[in-house]
Amino acid sequence: MRQVLQRSSLLVLVAAVSVAFLMLLADLLLAVFWAAVLAVLFHGLYRRLLAVLPGKPALAASAVLLIVMAGVVAPVLLLGWAVVREASLFYAAVEQGALDPSAPLEAIAAWVPWVRSGLESLGLSMEQLRAGLASAAANAGRFAATGLVAAGQGALKLIFQLAIMLYLLFFFLRDGEKLVALLVRILPLGDEREYELLGQFATVSRVSVTSTAVIGIAQGGLGGVTLALLGIGSPVLLGALMGVLSIVPAAGPALVWAPVAVWLFVSGAWVQGLILVAIGALVVGLADNFLRPMLVGKTARLPDYVVLLATLGGLSAFGFSGLVIGPVLAALFFVSWRLFEEEFSPAETRQEP
Repeated sequence: MRQVLQRSSLLVLVAAVSVAFLMLLADLLLAVFWAAVLAVLFHGLYRRLLAVLPGKPALAASAVLLIVMAGVVAPVLLLGWAVVREASLFYAAVEQGALDPSAPLEAIAAWVPWVRSGLESLGLSMEQLRAGLASAAANAGRFAATGLVAAGQGALKLIFQLAIMLYLLFFFLRDGEKLVALLVRILPLGDEREYELLGQFATVSRVSVTSTAVIGIAQGGLGGVTLALLGIGSPVLLGALMGVLSIVPAAGPALVWAPVAVWLFVSGAWVQGLILVAIGALVVGLADNFLRPMLVGKTARLPDYVVLLATLGGLSAFGFSGLVIGPVLAALFFVSWRLFEEEFSPAETRQEP
């Protein structure tokens, strides 16, 4: 009885202290998560460098850290700066009236005369629509301004999080295998299950980051370059939006380039509009169909709709980090329930999901 009481008290103490410690680190958990994800992504490179530099794990980890800073962190920061700059220019254009959101509406009404009469039959008028569009543009401008202010205020926090992430990445690379072995030894789930859960975390993290990054860069880059060559304003901002929306299979980037193509058509720029539609549908759209199966395949063993829902839910809950956190949690959810079934369900009643 005394031993049971001691063990129970120890479990309560460990749980309480662990929860308190996690609450203490609440603002840093995303930095810890991204350090772990990058350690998984660059572990192979670390092992290759360690083979060239035997007995010098700190030097190999430092070399990988420099590569991550130059090849990942710096380009992302530069892209973020360019997007913020173009967003501020868009806001200024809306505020100064240089960007008239009702111009395409006027062109459509002049091009298709029955539009005006159709609206009037519905109890609407061109003036009401024009006022509504002007209000929407003003609200969009205020939203952009608020976002820019928030980005400026969060710059110091972002730099701090990046510093913590890079600091932890060094130790996760150098001591990662020891930390995994320690975690497996401490957790009471059984070594085989723990290695499976950790392996699934590594697999889904790697697949999510590489597929999201490669497809986003391909579709956003192709779309942004096309817009720039066609003389469309804010190509970096619009390209970045296409890259983010690439998480929606097939139709994502079209949510950006299709309205721009309509704008070009109603503005009389038929050639540019046709070029944009052709490249958007045949190049940008097909890039997803070509790259996603090659990058994702069956590695994650998750249905496409689950990945999409998990990604959207992750974005809503965790922001940009949700692009990876969402699919990882979904994968761990399915693996955990499969392990539960294997433990408690009779073998003859099990079925493939």
